Amino acid sequence: MIRKLLSCLLAVLLLCPLFPASADESSDGLWICLCCGSETSGTVCSFCRAVKGVWTCQGCGNRNLSDTCRTCGKSKEDSLQEQAFCGDLLRAWPAVRYLAALRHGDALCALAEYYESGFMLEKNSDAALACCMVAADSGYAPALVLIGKAYDRGTWVVQDEFTAMDYFRKAADQGIPEAYWYLGTFYEEGVVVTRDYAKAAELYRTAAEAGDADSWMSLAAMYSFGRGVDRDPDTAMAFYEKAAEGGSHLACDYLGYVYMTGELVPADPEKGLQYYRKAAELGNSRSMMALGYAYQTGQGVEADLTEAARWYEQAAVAGREDAQAALDALNP
Repeated sequence: MIRKLLSCLLAVLLLCPLFPASADESSDGLWICLCCGSETSGTVCSFCRAVKGVWTCQGCGNRNLSDTCRTCGKSKEDSLQEQAFCGDLLRAWPAVRYLAALRHGDALCALAEYYESGFMLEKNSDAALACCMVAADSGYAPALVLIGKAYDRGTWVVQDEFTAMDYFRKAADQGIPEAYWYLGTFYEEGVVVTRDYAKAAELYRTAAEAGDADSWMSLAAMYSFGRGVDRDPDTAMAFYEKAAEGGSHLACDYLGYVYMTGELVPADPEKGLQYYRKAAELGNSRSMMALGYAYQTGQGVEADLTEAARWYEQAAVAGREDAQAALDALNP
């Protein structure tokens, strides 16, 4: 109990300097500009000169002062939510800061990402954790998973796997699929608890059936090796494909490898490349490298060094360290 109270106090102390009492205006006249995300005062933003209260509709681009866009009818709240989670950290910033000031749990967790990366804000692990603590205390269950990850990996705090598992259990109790997956890894690896493959498989299945695509892949691996379940390669392949259909880039990459090499199924380079392309589109840098190699060597496709270079370059941009060397080898 004391630990929780201290965590809440830390959250309040860290977040109070960033947010006014209200996102629209505090007692001392401060408000958050929805055009640049700055905290300012008066009737015009001191930084970007936008009029107080102006927001840009994400539906049509019109600027408004009312709570509903007069051009397309989109509500301010819906527009801000769309902006906050558009995938572009710079464009999302004003909406994230505004919604976080209103204590929206998803926005607070998004704000934690800014603190973690040091983008738009000074890098601050304590503040990142505080954002998630406030979100969790306000009832936003996914924040419990983020806190669990922090303790599991030792990113924002000193690594503490017992505390991590406690947070994952709390999130699982609230039905968060990803939390079941994390609990499954604890039982599979024997971290904190006695290794129990059957329990791990059960947790993976719960997460998978609740919509977590990567959990189908973990469950598939259990069937591949016969851990906690009877070994069944056919069921394993079916689950790998379910994971891929659900958008798991890891499953797509693995299936690409399987069909290219014929390791578990008859080789089918065309199908293998289809899976590699899907994985690459989902951001998997290993699949980008595999596609580059396929086009370089003519494996399953007609050799095309220009296309090979394009994939190697994408892999390099995605952070793959060996991609630049492969790209340089094409142009000695």
